[in-house]
Amino acid sequence: MDKLGSKTIIGASATFTGKIANARVVEVHGKVNADLIAEKVTIGEAGRFDGAIRADLVVVSGHYEGKMQAGSVWATATASISGKLHYETLQMDRGAALNCHIVHNWRAKTDDPEQSNAGNSDVPLPDTSNKAKTGTVPSSSKKGV
Repeated sequence: MDKLGSKTIIGASATFTGKIANARVVEVHGKVNADLIAEKVTIGEAGRFDGAIRADLVVVSGHYEGKMQAGSVWATATASISGKLHYETLQMDRGAALNCHIVHNWRAKTDDPEQSNAGNSDVPLPDTSNKAKTGTVPSSSKKGV
């Protein structure tokens, strides 16, 4: 059961502009132009969210545009997502529209924080291909060999 004040709801006829902080669960049924940090965000079918979201779980049934960083994303059949999406797990229902840059935030399990890429999703992981190691193309892919 939610404690009083732990859930924020933006109603269907409401419009909000600004920053939302210290909200555990947020439901958007109206129009929001904001930056948001929460545990769970739900954008309803009639909802529209423009801005940045950082959350553990994001469920999109309406329209989202911006930069999203989420542990899990569920794009329902009526979802429309644009912008940049960083995720660890992604579920898409048939009919969902993703027109965005999608980045899977795979994190290697390590005890050494210096070896982990967990804190910076914009840092690319090293290329371990043969070309990166030797500076040459493997002989099997050369023409005529």
